[in-house]
Amino acid sequence: MVLLHPLLTAAALLGASARAQSVVGTPFGFASGTTGGGNAAPAAPKDTNELKEWLADPNPRVIVIDKEFNFIGTEDTCTDCECCIPDSNTCGDAGQNAIKTEGSDWCGSYPATTCTYDNAGLEGMEVASDKTIIGVGDAGVIRGKGLRLVNGVSNIIIQNVHITELNPQYIWGGDAISLDGTDKIWVDHVKVSLVGRQMFVTGYESSGGVTVSNSEFDGQTKWSASCDGHHYWSVLGYGKGDQITFANNYIHHTSGRSPKIEFDSHWHAYNNFWENNSGHAFDVGEGANVLIEGNVFSNVKTPMNPEDTPGSTFAVNAQDASSCTSALGRPCIANELTSSGELSGNDEAVLSGWPKGEGDTKAMTTDKVPSYVKANAGVGKLGSGGSGAASSSVSITPSPTSSAIPSSIDNIFLGVPGRKDPTIPSAPFSISVAHPQGRTYHARSCYRRKEDSRHAS
Repeated sequence: MVLLHPLLTAAALLGASARAQSVVGTPFGFASGTTGGGNAAPAAPKDTNELKEWLADPNPRVIVIDKEFNFIGTEDTCTDCECCIPDSNTCGDAGQNAIKTEGSDWCGSYPATTCTYDNAGLEGMEVASDKTIIGVGDAGVIRGKGLRLVNGVSNIIIQNVHITELNPQYIWGGDAISLDGTDKIWVDHVKVSLVGRQMFVTGYESSGGVTVSNSEFDGQTKWSASCDGHHYWSVLGYGKGDQITFANNYIHHTSGRSPKIEFDSHWHAYNNFWENNSGHAFDVGEGANVLIEGNVFSNVKTPMNPEDTPGSTFAVNAQDASSCTSALGRPCIANELTSSGELSGNDEAVLSGWPKGEGDTKAMTTDKVPSYVKANAGVGKLGSGGSGAASSSVSITPSPTSSAIPSSIDNIFLGVPGRKDPTIPSAPFSISVAHPQGRTYHARSCYRRKEDSRHAS
């Protein structure tokens, strides 16, 4: 009988379901039909350079983010560079100064100053078509650089990844996820925090077929353009012809642009939870068409900015919920506001001109929204559901130059992040791994006798 060392057993299980990673659910809304990297063999890049290379190459890929990829310092630092002090910064170091970017006159006549920032954050990594980018547990972090989807790319899934720390001290410090001229994009179970500029942005070319779902936009910051610890630049839709489903998201501790939507676009916002917004949520510009239903606003000062909203909105209340049937094939769900300002807008032209490509959308009643969204939105919560159909499981193939055994065995067996030196059992042990289709794999391990030097420790 061949007896296996626990580490060898762990390595063997990497090819089976012990390190199985799932693309959970099925794209819905305007992103219906998105397949990402499809059946490409999942693989985990070994470092930041390989991650950038894989994201940009022309091959269909399933790219597994199984650890933190830290880009801070990888493209040098701009020391004592040109910046300015905008009128919004009335609180010094607790506010945001602005980077003076090349080719932009945004700083205008604002007082000049200098600042030091990380170059990597200014522009996101290019993502080519036919990619799935998926995190493992809550370990998938991209620090110091965002993702940039532009120039006609399509068929991309981003799921269960935390993007953070893009020069949060400075306006123009970096965008987390930016789209410009794309189609069939599904952003799901993503978390964004501590960015200098936008958490999610589209424009100026059309981004059709986009769904942003089950994601957390965390505006808590030490550097606030509104000088209150809340991030102002949150979600910006500037694409001409955008078609975006925005559902089941948690937007909190923001102070504006949550979202700001412009031009000839269609946004369907439902079952989102806005909480602790010290300024405005919706800012709907000319040409935009926005359907707002089944959302909950809690402690949101201004759910809709009335002074800057010449666009068309239909914000559902109990009286006009049935009006949606012709557009959605079901009644709408009324919005709910608690300790918040008014949410206005009843332009039925939004419904009569609604695009046919969104497909079925299923909305829950607002009494369920806060608890559901807070339990499901963001990273490390794929097992909680919230994206659609049951998961399809795939095994991770490490990069050929990467170690087949992860640094923390806990990440395989226990799913506990951050424990660096797990205790390996001194007695035989067994592992059972459940497969999503109902099968269960079993592995048994025991040590050789101590006199066998190959496995003694």
